[in-house]
Amino acid sequence: MFRSILPSIPVLALALVGRAGAQSVAVAVSPWPLEVVRVEPAINAVGVSRTTPISITFNQPVALGQFVSPAVQILGRWSAMHGGTWTVAGDTVTFTSSAAFSAGETVTINLARHLAGTSGGTLRKGFAWSFWVEARASSMRYTAIQTLIPGDTPYGGYGGDIDGDGDLDLCIPNENTSDVSVFLNDGTGTFGSVSSYGVGFHCSPSEAADFDLDGNLDLVVANILDHDVSILFGNGDGTFRTQVRYAVGQQPRGLALLDVDGDGDTDIVTANRSSSNLSLLLNDGTGQFAPAISIPGGVQGETGVAACDMNNDGIFDLVVIGISNDKLAVRLGDGEGGFVAHSSMIIGASPWMVVCGDVDGDGWNDVGVAQSGSSSVGVVLNAGDGTLASHASYVTGSFPIAIDFGDLSGDGHLDLTASCFSGGVFNVYLNTGNGTFGAGFTLPAIQAGSCTVLHDIDGDLDLDITAIDEIADVVTIYRQDG
Repeated sequence: MFRSILPSIPVLALALVGRAGAQSVAVAVSPWPLEVVRVEPAINAVGVSRTTPISITFNQPVALGQFVSPAVQILGRWSAMHGGTWTVAGDTVTFTSSAAFSAGETVTINLARHLAGTSGGTLRKGFAWSFWVEARASSMRYTAIQTLIPGDTPYGGYGGDIDGDGDLDLCIPNENTSDVSVFLNDGTGTFGSVSSYGVGFHCSPSEAADFDLDGNLDLVVANILDHDVSILFGNGDGTFRTQVRYAVGQQPRGLALLDVDGDGDTDIVTANRSSSNLSLLLNDGTGQFAPAISIPGGVQGETGVAACDMNNDGIFDLVVIGISNDKLAVRLGDGEGGFVAHSSMIIGASPWMVVCGDVDGDGWNDVGVAQSGSSSVGVVLNAGDGTLASHASYVTGSFPIAIDFGDLSGDGHLDLTASCFSGGVFNVYLNTGNGTFGAGFTLPAIQAGSCTVLHDIDGDLDLDITAIDEIADVVTIYRQDG
């Protein structure tokens, strides 16, 4: 639930008393803290229109001139940063994007703590929420239309618009060639020749954001065996500058992005398997990061981490998995850079990757886990306050090492994919509408199902599947035939 919208108003009253009694009273009123009362689209909503306005209602009027980066950022996971028009009516501000969001993506709105109301009071801890954009109902028939050749041992991938032309591109880390292969979309869902950018050894987890607030997407990649991360700052035209690296814990295998301290920029958290901890890299607002801070993950052998709001208070939390004790843990963010233990449970054997999304439609983020040691994926429902509740497992091919959520069928419910390394397949499970998953279908890998990217590569508004095979060293583009 939202933080309290009725804060007490501190008042200092001084009575100047003479012989005849009180003669005058001086009253000083401190600023009334700014609070978010309501947002639209709702927190964690699924199936939101690509052109929906975004509105925020506060507990007092706000000056419209504040609503610029970094005080406010609107980021589509695939469509990147969005500009547009802000309007105000009473206590409500409304944003209309100048471009539609990408089908099936998540959109995150981040409000910085220095936003102020007319009383002078600020937001104090910032506020952030996400929603899922609708995807068109389609055939669920997938055809392999292109095979891309990246570097050696590709694993992980970012599938967003890095050159600003409205089409979704691909950035694929390659573990053994220590580079990222970049393929630009020609606008039809066909990808051109590869460009490569050097990063660290055994690079794998990757994600994108505008770290230096210049309006261009940047890429961060975790280098597992170099125990650090590489940041590639984007030029906005599909090219990147030379990497900048920051040390983290030992063997970073998971990566999450969020504004942990409410200052309006994007920070980085890694899950470090060998040192069994999390590393927090705090952004100074220019894309430079302070030395890593070690924080507990609440599990053993931290292997995956996801950032989302588990208790709907407008502050992003961390969901962590531990491969050494088969544990899933929720760490609630305090909005000031800290996290506290909240809920945990034992799940399937050797969890490898974790994702979040509202799979049962109740407005609360649930959790999906690739349970590599039990050849299954686990889906854990949220009790309604960030507490982990029921856990269901679904059999997959052998040794699943990746899981992704996305509305593949276009029915307004999040489906899931499981990438099965030893099984050599990509399993697709369809959401029945209440958070349980029924039979779907299987797409073949040439040798190993390593991971998927679920995005609309051809602009027809349904979700396609980019499938990565790290043994055959190929990326297969599966187009959904709508």
